[in-house]
Amino acid sequence: MTKVSENTDRLEPLTAGSRRAAGRCLVVHDDLELRLRLGALVRRAVPKLEADCLNGASFDALTPERLAAYIALLLIVEFSQRDNVEDPLARLARSRELAPNMHIFVFARGGDERNAARTIKLGANDYWPIHSVKIGEVGAVLLPLMPPSAGNPNAAAAMVDRWLQPRIAGYSLIKTIAESPAAAVYLASNDELAQPVALKVQSLKGREVTESDRQRFVRECQILSSLNHRSIANVLDFGITDDYLYLALEYFPCGSLRDRLKNPVSEADAVNYARQIGEALAVLHAAHVVHRDMKPSNLMLTDDNRVILIDFGSACMQLAANDLSRSDMCTGTPYYVCPEQIDNRDPDGRSDLYALGVVLYEMLVGTLPYTGNNLAEIFAGHRSAPVPRLPQRVLRYQPIIDRLLAKDPNDRYPSAALFLDDLAAVSAPIRTSVDEPRQPETGQSGVLNS
Repeated sequence: MTKVSENTDRLEPLTAGSRRAAGRCLVVHDDLELRLRLGALVRRAVPKLEADCLNGASFDALTPERLAAYIALLLIVEFSQRDNVEDPLARLARSRELAPNMHIFVFARGGDERNAARTIKLGANDYWPIHSVKIGEVGAVLLPLMPPSAGNPNAAAAMVDRWLQPRIAGYSLIKTIAESPAAAVYLASNDELAQPVALKVQSLKGREVTESDRQRFVRECQILSSLNHRSIANVLDFGITDDYLYLALEYFPCGSLRDRLKNPVSEADAVNYARQIGEALAVLHAAHVVHRDMKPSNLMLTDDNRVILIDFGSACMQLAANDLSRSDMCTGTPYYVCPEQIDNRDPDGRSDLYALGVVLYEMLVGTLPYTGNNLAEIFAGHRSAPVPRLPQRVLRYQPIIDRLLAKDPNDRYPSAALFLDDLAAVSAPIRTSVDEPRQPETGQSGVLNS
């Protein structure tokens, strides 16, 4: 399995001559999560192509000789930022001057047809809106650039064919919602279902899947489809073919908590959302299902301010042994992963609660508890950095955050129910229009009463 270097922004010595021995491309953007996403997509499209990632300042400091050592430059360009002092395409123009023969591909956020035309005019080899990048298209342009030993026309054709949209009987795929190294999610329709669905599909091509694996997938999907909770997405359909696993879930057009976190979240909303997430996890864990990928982009919001837990692919689509490789961390998960997952230990319900702690901290403070310029720094924070202190205005939640984000799973809440007890005790005076009184949980009390 291809690994992503933890030292993502610390590049190894590389010369122009070395490009013949190993294909490497360079991804540039100031947002670590976004450039890692694109790097993961590149590695998925062309597994033998290494993708180095740099922020803008580090890229601007590269010498022309170092830049020329890469077979391609992938620039993520922001057209949507209104406070841009510099022309968003200035870096493209400078790069073309420094490396006239380099293949440069632009991935745009917020651009339109006029931006696309100007991008090509300034020397880009191709242009994609970043929300609609297709893996097959990226593979088709990058694989021919690989050194002769690593790529050939037949391999290029096979790679493009590998990432054609899957055919799932009964479903019509409308558009791609998201893609990751493990799977793709499509907006899809089915004649037997009244509403469009989010169809998550994982390719089985090239993987060894046993009959026991298939039975476990079906069993866990049956468990998920039997759950009936207002904060857990309904599993509408699932199946397994020779080539694919698929899981059809409710589709939520109102957006995710990740979108909501672009603006400040009130304390009342933060508590309300955390309570709903905790209740969903309690139901999930009672069914002996661990989500494994709790993060804001997997928490959807409704027009009545409910939060819905989605994307159970990590829970029931891991059919083959699969450690937590660095490439699995390139979709935003590094910020929400617990120490034991980083160390490739099997997660349990306490891992989901750790991720909930990161989400709750982010909602209360507006920033993540552990950040860094590369994966190594983010991992170091999860493994060994002290749990950060909350600001005075929400300091009463510190004991809860401390226990959720404990490095040792044994020091965390043993269950979501105990977390909910403590959250209810601390936030008792806070009420929102959508809050509903919780029935008292039975059993051992949480940290506030211990």
